[in-house]
Amino acid sequence: MSKKKKDPVIKDYEKLRDEIVIDKVNEIFRTKPDNYIAALEEIGFEYHEEDDCDEIEERNARPENQNQKDLVAFFKGEKKLSDTILHQYFEERDSEFSNLSLIRPFFKEANQNLKSLIVYGLERYPGRIDLLSDLAFFHEFENILRLLITYYTRACETQSNLETFTELVWDFYYSTNPDGYEALYALKELFVPDTEKRKIIDSLIAETEDGFKSHKGFN
Repeated sequence: MSKKKKDPVIKDYEKLRDEIVIDKVNEIFRTKPDNYIAALEEIGFEYHEEDDCDEIEERNARPENQNQKDLVAFFKGEKKLSDTILHQYFEERDSEFSNLSLIRPFFKEANQNLKSLIVYGLERYPGRIDLLSDLAFFHEFENILRLLITYYTRACETQSNLETFTELVWDFYYSTNPDGYEALYALKELFVPDTEKRKIIDSLIAETEDGFKSHKGFN
């Protein structure tokens, strides 16, 4: 069965109506960023707050093996920091069936035992990107910028694989840039000109500057 074509006048009307609605919505977001929900409701939109799936999973998460039980006990202060706990953390983090919903809330509450575990691991394995990534995630819930700078800088100094070094530098940049820290320029001062690491830093600086110019519309 073929669909009946719409009258051109109706199509033009619907297009104009949609454009007007879009303009109104854009105007609301531009002029009322702190009260956009009420403003949208005034022009006929209904606001429905959806349940956060992560929060539901986190509320329902329970330890499923001995590693997870020991980690939760450690986070709650019922076990002491040790190499055993650290390696249980590695095993859980690297597991194909990692129970992230169980661990994530301890980041969100800025659990100090979790922070001490990450730092403990970085003291022993300064180049582990996964631990640095965890430290950066922790920083989202507690300002530990100095700590983040210290361990990312140390990792960049000690990393000999240039491909991994490049990944580390980018992670360092993106993890600290929102705080106004210029990681690339700090590293530029750290490494001697004409070395391989310095060449990588200079290249990344040029890349970010080109991106900034492009974003600003410069040619």
